[in-house]
Amino acid sequence: MLPSATTTEGDGVTDEELIAQVVEDAYDTLAFEPGGEPDWQRFAQVFVPNALLALRVFPGDPEVRVMDLPGYFEAQMGGGLKDEGYSETPGERTTEVLGDVAVVRQRFTMNFTARPAAAAVDLFSLVRTGGRWLIVSVVSDMER
Repeated sequence: MLPSATTTEGDGVTDEELIAQVVEDAYDTLAFEPGGEPDWQRFAQVFVPNALLALRVFPGDPEVRVMDLPGYFEAQMGGGLKDEGYSETPGERTTEVLGDVAVVRQRFTMNFTARPAAAAVDLFSLVRTGGRWLIVSVVSDMER
């Protein structure tokens, strides 16, 4: 189970560190070997239940698609990706916290075993709810 992103007075952990862990957990759970698939249950744990994702699932997609989590799970496994394996490597990140909401701009690399890697940017919106930071939305596109 993923560590809970809770804040307690005096624990010395900043909101930025807690948010970074939520974002890292999202990337980590997307990785899988050929023949496998992401750990969708763990992935969903860092999102609010009604989260939205607006992104190009693959570099060659003609447009950005808007999906809920189950729609993303289905789209992500399309195009033979299950046979290839996949991971994402986070890069430069900026985080802005405004009370109980936060925005993260995250550069990352999409790693395919049978296709060239692709650079992209995710924009995460997060909310602190029930003592935890959770992702409300991800808007993303390929770097050009």
